[in-house]
Amino acid sequence: MDKNTRQRGLSRRIYFAFLLTALIPTAIAGAIGIYFSLHALRTETLGHLQQEVAVRAQGVGRFFDQLAAELLYLADAPALEEMRLAQHRADTHRIHAATTRLERDYVTLATAYPHVYQIRYLAADGRELVRVDKKNDRVFVVPAERLQNKGDRYYFRDAMKRKPGELYVSPLDLNVEHGKIEQPERPVIRVAIPIGTGAGSNEGILIINLHADFLLEQIQQMAQTRGGTAYLFDRSGHYLTRTANSDAGFSMQPIDRLVAQLGEESLKQLLAEEDGTLTVAEAIFAHVAIRFGATYPAEDRLQWVIAIAFPEQKLFMSVFNLYALYAILAVSLLATALGGYALSRHLLGPLDALSRESEAIAAGNFSHRVEIRGRDEIAALGGKFNAMAEKIQQLVGSLAAHRDRLEDEVRARTAELEREQDERRELDRQMFQMEKLATVGELTMGIAHEIGNPLAGMKAVTQALQYEEDLPTGVTEALKRLEAETDRLTDFLKSYHGFAAPQATQPESVPLEAAVADVLFWLRKEARSLGIEIVSDVAPGLTVLADLHQIKQVLLNLAMNAVHAMPQGGRLEIRARPADGGFAEIAVRDTGGGIAPELLARIFDPFFTTRADGTGLGLSIVRKIAQAHGATLTVDSTVGQGSCFTLRWPLSRTA
Repeated sequence: MDKNTRQRGLSRRIYFAFLLTALIPTAIAGAIGIYFSLHALRTETLGHLQQEVAVRAQGVGRFFDQLAAELLYLADAPALEEMRLAQHRADTHRIHAATTRLERDYVTLATAYPHVYQIRYLAADGRELVRVDKKNDRVFVVPAERLQNKGDRYYFRDAMKRKPGELYVSPLDLNVEHGKIEQPERPVIRVAIPIGTGAGSNEGILIINLHADFLLEQIQQMAQTRGGTAYLFDRSGHYLTRTANSDAGFSMQPIDRLVAQLGEESLKQLLAEEDGTLTVAEAIFAHVAIRFGATYPAEDRLQWVIAIAFPEQKLFMSVFNLYALYAILAVSLLATALGGYALSRHLLGPLDALSRESEAIAAGNFSHRVEIRGRDEIAALGGKFNAMAEKIQQLVGSLAAHRDRLEDEVRARTAELEREQDERRELDRQMFQMEKLATVGELTMGIAHEIGNPLAGMKAVTQALQYEEDLPTGVTEALKRLEAETDRLTDFLKSYHGFAAPQATQPESVPLEAAVADVLFWLRKEARSLGIEIVSDVAPGLTVLADLHQIKQVLLNLAMNAVHAMPQGGRLEIRARPADGGFAEIAVRDTGGGIAPELLARIFDPFFTTRADGTGLGLSIVRKIAQAHGATLTVDSTVGQGSCFTLRWPLSRTA
């Protein structure tokens, strides 16, 4: 074998040895790196998907828990109990009063909750007794002639089967009005509670209709955020799906249609109460059940399951930087192979020298040495490997920093969502507390009103008896004590009497001249003590349509305000004349200090007063009573000259 043949064989062996030495470790390291990188990315993606779905499901669950609290509160409201009793007694007047209070309560709730668009109270036969609707952010009461019978609706029948106080949640479907699906299509969820004593069959249901848009928005946002496919599974065996940038309308499909795509076993896992993830049909699914609190019956606590499917192939797109890294590694490996081949070719010269020196040493010349300098191709190849290692380190560090930034963003967004939920819960709690306080306040004011009128009568009788002749000394003293105690209790009740709207009025023909005379009889003593001249000018035979006690209360409050406005004396005038349109014009005028212009707009506000010993309820009571009778109240005041309060009160038809 000649020298050239030996060199070519040695060159090939060196080349292949060098190639295998570089290729095998690099291939093993690359495969391990790809496997663990994809595994870590897949685990992280699953965790983020599960967390996002869970946060949205918890938000929906908390919304329904808050709604349940509101519904239970409305079901226990005194106005609803009053409506139920009035229905039993067929008391038309009380039914009207209770209906008005229910409508006011329902308008308040519909205004506070953006997703509530209808609140109704249905009788046992399905007739709508009270209904409040909301359209385009405008809340209004549906008049009686437009109320419908919903007795044939499935949700009415299902809700009536529940026990009183037990909540019912309907499946998600389309709203139907007058037997037709409402256009444009409106997906709706209904939450209802039966009303009754529990002793027999239910007497009706209280039901709230919710826009299902807030639920559909959750899955739409998930789809857009992740670029996957979001699902909403309903307990009735239907599902809704959304993809990113989808503009499809509302359409619930039978779950059976997914059997061919996902398989029965996978569908069972998706619909199970246990949350989790699974891989099916080349997609990763994260699914969470929307759970309601213990306020709902056990069979209604799991209404829907939301899920998001993320295609596995997108994981590879997400690791573009990782692919770029290994592409660079592959190019570097190719360059290494070519360099190895070139190196093997260039090593023939040093090998020839080594061969010659070896022959010399074999010949016994041990002083010969082979010296290979470090500035040849081998040293250059080492430098290339060093440069390649540096690039790999930089790329790995860049990937780690990018991952850390993503985790920080997710944590920040999660914390922000939790803060928003906490703020919303606190706002709802405060609103709920305010409504309860308002209801308690109205009840307290009603009690004060009912006690105040008899006290006024007692005082008048006590005062009249004191003018009787030949009364024993002990009786006179007792009457004075009784009058003093009556005054003390009356002053206490003045702070509360009549603040709530009158529960019921009993209009009748009231001779205005006699009513004014009674008021002045109660007032004359205090006016005389302050040096106030009283002038009464009421047209003879003038009769108004009013509740006798309440119109006396109105006149007494206005006259008392006039007296208090003249602590140094003055003139109080009460004049009444017929006016156009079937009204009587009643004017109460004083010559006191008047009311500043900046205060005129607030004098009818509850609890607003300029007197140190006042409660700020008198004028608010007067206006409420006037409104309940279809009357109006205006005021004209000049600082330093006095004030005039004018009532336009409906005349009696017999007048």
